[in-house]
Amino acid sequence: MPNALLQSDIRRIALCDFVTRACASLIRAKHLDQNVSGGGGWSGPKGGAFNINSPGQEILPRTSAMIDGNDTIELRFMTSLPAAGRTILGQQAYQILVINLVELVKKSLLYANIDQKQLHVHVQTAENQQSLREQLAQNNLTAFVANGAILPRASGASEAPMDGAHVVPFQSPKELEITLPLADSTSVSGMGVPRGVTLLTGGGFHGKSTMLEAVQLGVYNHIPGDGRELVVTDATAVKIRAEDGRSVTSTDITPFIVNLPGGKNTKHFTTDDASGSTSMASNIQEALEVGCKTLLIDEDSSATNLLVRDQRMQSLIRNEPITPLVSKARALYTEHGVSTIIVIGGLGDWLTVADQVIGMESYVPHLMTADAKAVVRNYPSEVTQTPEYGSLPERSLQVDLHGIRSPYAWRKNFITLRSEARNAVDDPAEAEAGIDLSGLDQIVEIGQAHTIATLLQHVASRTGSGPYVKHTY
Repeated sequence: MPNALLQSDIRRIALCDFVTRACASLIRAKHLDQNVSGGGGWSGPKGGAFNINSPGQEILPRTSAMIDGNDTIELRFMTSLPAAGRTILGQQAYQILVINLVELVKKSLLYANIDQKQLHVHVQTAENQQSLREQLAQNNLTAFVANGAILPRASGASEAPMDGAHVVPFQSPKELEITLPLADSTSVSGMGVPRGVTLLTGGGFHGKSTMLEAVQLGVYNHIPGDGRELVVTDATAVKIRAEDGRSVTSTDITPFIVNLPGGKNTKHFTTDDASGSTSMASNIQEALEVGCKTLLIDEDSSATNLLVRDQRMQSLIRNEPITPLVSKARALYTEHGVSTIIVIGGLGDWLTVADQVIGMESYVPHLMTADAKAVVRNYPSEVTQTPEYGSLPERSLQVDLHGIRSPYAWRKNFITLRSEARNAVDDPAEAEAGIDLSGLDQIVEIGQAHTIATLLQHVASRTGSGPYVKHTY
């Protein structure tokens, strides 16, 4: 591989991403991931299929391909050696290790045999995105969406970009348009989303949530042709949602909730079954605890009573333990420098606290801040603003997996936790034990769930019960 592709972390990551994709593509093209008898290549009664982490639209650091210094590149995949009962199928094993394996190496790892032009475009695209993301803070922005970007996806089951004559390429409102230089010495123009409180609004099905989804995944670099490869977001941005029923452990939610009935402690709030409001308050506080500087929120997936409480309800319900985010968003920005980008379609009180209002109409954005301020003047309502946000959680993390097998992620949105002791009665109606990650919208690959499972086991080995060395994280 040329030395130019090895001179920075982002180039190495993009190179390894490309190699992984080349290998995955070859495995699929040659049907090496299928174990079928008869035609279509070799097979065996037991195993024999190649498998590698097949990437999606994002360029991520993975262990499927790794570079050591400037001398060595590793390609990591799995294959099941074929057997029939207790008999090794030697001829099929020969086909795997001597024929197919060699072909994978030649066509995935040798520079002369890969699409060199496509590789350089792949690396340059990642480097351009990284350079854009690094310019956000100095330009007082939380996100940037390039003109010409294709934000909608092909379908709910596909992350590929939508195509066809009906697709509307993104075009920034003139008032928010900014031109930024790219790493390849060219430049790109698009919409800069300023820091502060930003509302995305508009009628139903006009592109509000599509815009937010593109922004929430702008924390990652994307492959060429994705349509969102020049949509970048503050790397610390976290998508927040309500998660009814989630467990919460010793989280300080006092900025939002105090004086619960029964005197329940909200400074160290703990529950196995959080409500919509307490789960969302916990999600916000936990995001801030780990350094989040941009909250991304969609009204549709939120607890309404944590977003807003209008004047009529304030008058009716005097003893309300919840202080909504609309009363905290301004203090959150002024005190802690944390911006909020929120999709709002029906909660007009948020117009009072917004720094900028972006309206979506048929997937075309318009700056509507002046219109929103006029609406606030014409239809005034009292929106209480707290002068201080409140405290942030500071916890020492402890994970105890005593009596539990090693955590493992079978799918990207769930980590399985199974007891070491086998249940004598196998009840199919029993709920699966583990950690539900489906509320984390920014997890895009199963490899990330594998990483979380591995980290849980590592932290447990340092902090859990048993003969471990104690550490504070």
